[in-house]
Amino acid sequence: MRRLDILLIGQSQALTELALELEQHGHSLARLANVEEPPPGLFDLLIDDASLPFRDFGNAPHLMLQVGVGVSGTSGLPPLDLLCTYNSTPLSRVPVAEELSGNGQALRLRAVAELVDHVALLVSRFSRDADYFLQAEPTISAHFEQVENLLFLEHLAFVHRLNNTAEPRLLQLGQIPMIERLEQRFIQSAERAALNIAGTSLTYRELHAHSRAIQQRLQPLLDQHQGPLVVGVCLPKCSALYAGILAILGSGAVYLPLEPSHPLQRQQYILENAGAVLLLHDGEHPLSETMPGLDISRIDSGDVNLDQPLMRQRPDLDAPCMALYTSGTTGHPKGVLLSQANLAHFTAWYADYVQLTEQSRALQFSSLSFDSSLIDIFPTLLQGAELIVPNEDQRRDPLQLVELIRHQQLSHAFLPPALLSILPLDQLQVLDHVMTGGDVCEPYVVQQLTRQGNLYNLYGPTEATVLITARQLRTGDSNRTLGAPIANSQVLILDEDLQPVTEQTVGELYIVGPGVCLGYLNNPQQTAERYLNLHLPNGQSLRAYRSGDMAKWTADGIELCGRRDNQVKIRGFRVEPEEIERCLRDSQLYRQVAVVIDCHRRILAFLAQPQEAQPGAAREALKAHAMQFLPDYMQPIAWTELASMPFASNGKVDRKALLELPVNVTENSPRCLPASADEALLLEIWAELLELPASDISTDESFFNLGGHSILLSRMLLRLREEFGRSISINRFIELPTIAKLATLVRGSGTEEVLSEKALADAFRELDIEPLPISRMGDVHKVIVTGANSFVGVHIVEALLAWGASEVACLVRDGGGQSAAQRFADALRENRLEHLDLSRVQVYAADITRPQLGLSEAVYERLDREFGALVHNAANVNHVLDYESLARDNVEPIFECLRLCEGRSKKIFNFVSTLSASSTISDDGRVLELPAAQTPPIYIKNGYNLSKWVGERILERARERGVRVNLYRPGNISFNSLTGVCQPHKNRLMLMLKGSIQLGQVPEFALNFDLMPVDFLARFIAFHASRYQAEKAVFNLHNPEPLSWDTYVASFREAGREFSMVSVADWQQQLGRVDSDNALFGVLGFYLNGFEEDIGDISMIGHDNAQAGVRQMGAHYPEKSPALLRRGCDYLKEINFI
Repeated sequence: MRRLDILLIGQSQALTELALELEQHGHSLARLANVEEPPPGLFDLLIDDASLPFRDFGNAPHLMLQVGVGVSGTSGLPPLDLLCTYNSTPLSRVPVAEELSGNGQALRLRAVAELVDHVALLVSRFSRDADYFLQAEPTISAHFEQVENLLFLEHLAFVHRLNNTAEPRLLQLGQIPMIERLEQRFIQSAERAALNIAGTSLTYRELHAHSRAIQQRLQPLLDQHQGPLVVGVCLPKCSALYAGILAILGSGAVYLPLEPSHPLQRQQYILENAGAVLLLHDGEHPLSETMPGLDISRIDSGDVNLDQPLMRQRPDLDAPCMALYTSGTTGHPKGVLLSQANLAHFTAWYADYVQLTEQSRALQFSSLSFDSSLIDIFPTLLQGAELIVPNEDQRRDPLQLVELIRHQQLSHAFLPPALLSILPLDQLQVLDHVMTGGDVCEPYVVQQLTRQGNLYNLYGPTEATVLITARQLRTGDSNRTLGAPIANSQVLILDEDLQPVTEQTVGELYIVGPGVCLGYLNNPQQTAERYLNLHLPNGQSLRAYRSGDMAKWTADGIELCGRRDNQVKIRGFRVEPEEIERCLRDSQLYRQVAVVIDCHRRILAFLAQPQEAQPGAAREALKAHAMQFLPDYMQPIAWTELASMPFASNGKVDRKALLELPVNVTENSPRCLPASADEALLLEIWAELLELPASDISTDESFFNLGGHSILLSRMLLRLREEFGRSISINRFIELPTIAKLATLVRGSGTEEVLSEKALADAFRELDIEPLPISRMGDVHKVIVTGANSFVGVHIVEALLAWGASEVACLVRDGGGQSAAQRFADALRENRLEHLDLSRVQVYAADITRPQLGLSEAVYERLDREFGALVHNAANVNHVLDYESLARDNVEPIFECLRLCEGRSKKIFNFVSTLSASSTISDDGRVLELPAAQTPPIYIKNGYNLSKWVGERILERARERGVRVNLYRPGNISFNSLTGVCQPHKNRLMLMLKGSIQLGQVPEFALNFDLMPVDFLARFIAFHASRYQAEKAVFNLHNPEPLSWDTYVASFREAGREFSMVSVADWQQQLGRVDSDNALFGVLGFYLNGFEEDIGDISMIGHDNAQAGVRQMGAHYPEKSPALLRRGCDYLKEINFI
């Protein structure tokens, strides 16, 4: 095979993906991405994506890549064929399978993967045979609607079937200002009832006259000012209020509603911030004495000049017409400015959607200062229907409100979810159409209202004119389903690079269309931050609103996944209160559930209206539900029952009010108080570091249960050196991470090992399995991989595919606001494995800590029945946490995996352990390649090593009963031997080395250093995962090839980094200089008292089984050559790690 010099011509991302693949094949590549650039030399092959004008490059073979595009089908996406032309002759045509989800990004990714595979194959054949293209049979040409260059695929990524929302009729109707249509309706429906307030009815004729009477008093006042004018209106709900709104809109001014019950200071701030020139009021407003205004409560309709129209002058569609103030992140409310076009299009769409007709009777529940009031008022009046306005008592008393709805025979009502959760829903059957939004409905509300009428979930921020998506919910729908974008509008769900995401992948929601507002009133900085111009690959520019909401595409539409700014880091994990809330709601034990996180990062659950009649039973059942379905770092620390939730004036749960309520933090046992001055001082240090009240800390509580993590641990150990003048053994502390234990260590005692009682108990726990006979063996070519998105996991998947696995089931946990599929895709990208052919890969959302690994019944049953091998690679790799903190993630799943391996079909259980968990040793100190001994690890007994030893003990007992178990004990897993890819930020040794280089001093060691390339380790595991030899089923997987520590460190000097080698003692003297900018900072605690287990000589590690396994593969251990080290260093430089 020849090494080719290839010139890539074009600008497409597909060409970039192809370049990465061809580099892997060893070819030399150059790129020409600009038509003015001169060709950089002579080449064996040109590959052109047709995105640049054709240029003659002489006689070099020329492949042109294009896309044949057909007519879009039911999925909303066109059929695609990848077209390859050789020197103007059609060479090949590759059809791309249809993307049924209608997600253009998913189709693009598939097309690019197929293109890369196909072209790489053609290039490979050409590299072996220079005449290949000349001898290949030309493909039969086909007809396409259009033939495009590869940039078309990037445009395709922004297409989604749910965004095919064009309705020209509504766009045309939206060209008529709303006030013009309203005035026409007032004339058409003059004698029909328009408003019913507190039992008093007003006809359209009367409302029209009242509006004009106010406007004729208002206009002279406005004529005294120039430019777009803002007019505030603040009075209780009455006919004058609604007529005043219409008067402002008719005058062409900007309508600014204020809520009378809001604090006067807030009202004053809004009026000043908006630059309001007038305030319409009822004569009793406190600001009426200091601000120009007009008392509209006593303006008589009889004084009106009926010859004057309400709309004095037809407004421009891009002129502002309304300002609505919402809560701001700065503490001040911010004003959203709506245009005439915004309001015209929204009102044109809404009435059709909810079947609002002239015969309808609609509730006007919302406060006028909230955008949901637009849903109530204007569409109703535009249809000539009747608007029923409840009084304040009816708004506040659910029973009175229901009575009003029934008595008035209402057909339509917008009611916020918090209110729906406390209404007697069975009494709302008179309502044909219930609209809700702004928050998440309780599941039982969805179930009941969808059975008895039409329930619509409306979603959208004020900044996009009330709403952007809608769904008529059905029984069984998720309460987080938002449906699809409304007419002529689009939703883009984008990742952090502003690229579209695939189905079931969480991204941030951006809004495009006629609802996107003008921006924030008198706040250009915030407008620029949230209102963006997105430039699409086809050159189109879209004005979009960045919502801050996280969402994903699903088969039922868009699903909400929380707020970008609600994420809080707890014990190193990203936590969203919405995720906890959703889990608690799913129990359906309470009608109302809310979760907040306070300033101490404590999770507080508030509950109201239990479904369980027995007092206290529902709360205990909910705690049990949370323990079953939520990891420990997401468990609420306080569970507070309320008679009902506090509501904000917009009808949503008032979460600020919840944070101010007194709560009782869960006390599982009496708090242990300090027993000495040392313990008292340590308690003060912990309270400061953990940002917790000292009263919340018990001296027998684990540092990590209280929110401690590696960086806080390092800070604590530095403080201990300052306060007590000595370093302590971090590993002795981790064995029992309490203040009581720490006090003995700072006094110089307590150095004896303390083995976790729970670890010993778990290691000998009863096994609930009945091993199957060999005759029940599943298909060993079908392999299940847990933790498939980890550094080792994705390489195992790659190796299994290369070995020839017919199917790989990847079990990945949803989390961090991302779906399992997104996390797996991100891991592939991060490890430069996105080129993998995933046609034999299935990614399943799983939680291996839950029964049946958290899989759906159907998925679990199929994996159990058909698959013949399991690679259990998932683990919480954390050398800081104690055993108790890690057992849930690292030990409990082993029992569940055993049940799977001996369920419907027998499977080989491949367990990825660690050399540090080794527990058998020969008389001369050699680490043996034997199953786990009944005694704990011979190395440091930290929580992670202990959890792996416990796992090995459990599996050894299972093996003795007939389970087929392979045990893999990796040593120092290093970079990919081909690409240099590694995860240095997660490798304690790499952080130590980087931090030492930053200090300019690296410690000296005289030893043979381990370096096991991750791809070789993965190939070993993949090869042996389907094989089992009982006497050779334990593998110590270090790399025995020679490499001195000095040679390893020297490779970093060759990479351009200057440092000196010093003794460990001298190096430790420099650790006092480490600050938060040094890579050592987060792991410093491991080195203050020596190196303990980090740097180990591999010459005393037995590896006969592993060596035989390598020979069985037909391979050799990878040589620790300068080229291999250089590859790793090059990658570290590329990502700016060194």
